[in-house]
Amino acid sequence: MMDNAIAEYRELVNNYTRQIDKAVISQLPSYEDHGREVILVDDSMLDQAVHDLLKERYLGFDTESKPTFLKGQKSNGISIIQISSPIKCYIFQMRNISNAEVLGKIVGHQKIIKIGVGLKDDLKQLRNDYQFHPTAFVDLGTIFRAFGRKNSIGSKQLVALVLGKKLRKSKSATTSNWSAEKLSPLQINYASDDAFSSVDVYLKLREVFQPFTTQLDKHVSELLDL
Repeated sequence: MMDNAIAEYRELVNNYTRQIDKAVISQLPSYEDHGREVILVDDSMLDQAVHDLLKERYLGFDTESKPTFLKGQKSNGISIIQISSPIKCYIFQMRNISNAEVLGKIVGHQKIIKIGVGLKDDLKQLRNDYQFHPTAFVDLGTIFRAFGRKNSIGSKQLVALVLGKKLRKSKSATTSNWSAEKLSPLQINYASDDAFSSVDVYLKLREVFQPFTTQLDKHVSELLDL
């Protein structure tokens, strides 16, 4: 039985260290067809949104900033912060929030795990813009590097590998004005799906590796909260 478990574990790890071709991903079912609630947050609902999110153990996390197009151009800072539970995403438009300090309760909470992809710059910006102290953040790329994956991994590849779905990543949304007073439906969907997909991938990994806690590296076990 032990040999079988080891073989199954190695097969799982090998699966997650491979790269899925773009053509294969294009044929997968769409990730976006989940129908979950997305809420734009301003001052009037800030406290309620934070209150709801503080009840959760695992949250998808991402930020978006107004893009810069010139070399050496200074960043415009964070425009939105999107945070999702497995069932609901809150998009905090920072231009409409006068007391950003309230969000620090989530960002700095030691027992709420915040999950994202490529979080280094996001966390740096949170420190610089709001003097937050990010705690209990898990970058999904760190988990996959621990599995032995050599190349970097983005959200599209993660969703394909772990969930078997195709995540739409629109360049027009990526380079859009995230500081706009009114976000477009394309921006809202793009932002919320980044947060939703991070928590979905994380929870699926926890489910898949739950039977293999004895085989898992201690560091990976800690990252997956197993």
